[in-house]
Amino acid sequence: AAEIRIEQPMEAAGLISTQSLDPEPIPLDVRVVASVPKAAPDVEALVRSLLDTLAARERLEGDMLSVLAKFEVMQEQLFSYADELPRISSGEELDIARGGAEACLRATKVRHVVYLAYLPGKNGCEVVAHHRSRSTRDAELDPVLPVEGFLAEVLAGDGVVVHDVPKGRRLGERGSVEHLAQTQVLGVPVKFGADDKRFLIGALVLIDKQSAGDDRRELGPGFDHEEWQIASSYAAILGAVLGARKSAELGKEMRMAKAIQQQLLPSAPPVLGGFEVAATYTACGSVGGDYYDYVPLADGRQLVVIADVSGHNLASGMVMVGARAMLRTLAGVYGEPSQVFERLAADMFSDLSRNERFLTAAAVAIRDHDGLVEYVCAGHNDLLVYRAATDRIENVASESTILGFLPAPDYASRTLQLQPGDCLLLFTDGITEATDETDEMFGEERLCSVFAQLAPNQSAQTIVDGIVQALDQFRRGRVGTDDVTAVVLRYLGRGGNR
Repeated sequence: AAEIRIEQPMEAAGLISTQSLDPEPIPLDVRVVASVPKAAPDVEALVRSLLDTLAARERLEGDMLSVLAKFEVMQEQLFSYADELPRISSGEELDIARGGAEACLRATKVRHVVYLAYLPGKNGCEVVAHHRSRSTRDAELDPVLPVEGFLAEVLAGDGVVVHDVPKGRRLGERGSVEHLAQTQVLGVPVKFGADDKRFLIGALVLIDKQSAGDDRRELGPGFDHEEWQIASSYAAILGAVLGARKSAELGKEMRMAKAIQQQLLPSAPPVLGGFEVAATYTACGSVGGDYYDYVPLADGRQLVVIADVSGHNLASGMVMVGARAMLRTLAGVYGEPSQVFERLAADMFSDLSRNERFLTAAAVAIRDHDGLVEYVCAGHNDLLVYRAATDRIENVASESTILGFLPAPDYASRTLQLQPGDCLLLFTDGITEATDETDEMFGEERLCSVFAQLAPNQSAQTIVDGIVQALDQFRRGRVGTDDVTAVVLRYLGRGGNR
């Protein structure tokens, strides 16, 4: 009877298990052939099914062997990391970075491993560690590299970045990290933290995979999954160790800065005939950018000051500490609030512009039992004035330049005549820009309404406490994202001694 020839190619498995077929190895391009009678369709269907099953089995076995091989590699890497981690974690920050880069070089077959520390204020990276394989002697890097090109792409991402070098050419400018590459360059950002609280520490860069064997002078194929995993793992280790160190150091610095800032705030309001003064201050973080103070002027008056530095971090807090010291010095020299602000703006301009900060401020100069007060403002929020006679709120608008914007601005003082029962409210935008669960802002209109309700026949401290309570109720437990500061002055009139 005629026969049907059925062939089943087996090369798709990638690796053939031969135990059930033949004691001798079978080439990878083997084909299994079966012949069945033409007049036996059932047999043909059975044979085809058996051959398909056999091919599926071979593919499964091949996949399993491949997974086992990768698992063994991962296991070796884990053991390697376990051995390296204690050594990498010890010592100073520089030793940690160098040790991590050196360990990464030992774990891979590459020509160069470079660790770069990110310099956020300079938009650059410092080359902290540059390790080469034994066969590599060429090329040096600039000590500080600009964040551009390949390096900018690595630092901006969250995963591995790989660039191929065009044949016969080089990447980047001479002295850059990618310019060292002859075939490929691989980079991974080194970060610490989780989600939106992650911060950038640096980058780990691998350059040119080498061929296997004792002689590694020849370049090998491109980076594969193994190099990706090793680079990512060492970047994670460096990020965890260095980040924990930086976080601990920053925490210590923040605690010190917070203690300094709290000590610099007034311990009690000034005792003034005819006036009550009260204030509140809450930083949204460990160190705030808001500030208030009571400063004696050279002419004997008291200057009640409120200020707000852009930002609310350690840098902002230190700028505020410097502003306080400078303002107190100037107030002892000048008797006019406008002169104090003009000299403060001129003296702080270079520091503020260099640190990309600005400062808003406002102040009221008062004298015992005198309802004629002088007000000066540098781009700060409007001054709110409660008039007891009309039971209304007046806004004294801010029309002056913020400190740090111009090197020599002019500030003009304004005089306000207060009557007994009138109140002044100085505040920062941490109050008016506070939001509730729907992201609606507290706003100046709501603040005016609260101020108007609290001001009649109430002490300055009661007014301050009421504003804080109204703000807390509005936020419904939400944590503020800006510092909150308010100062209330209540005029009692001549002879008032409360």
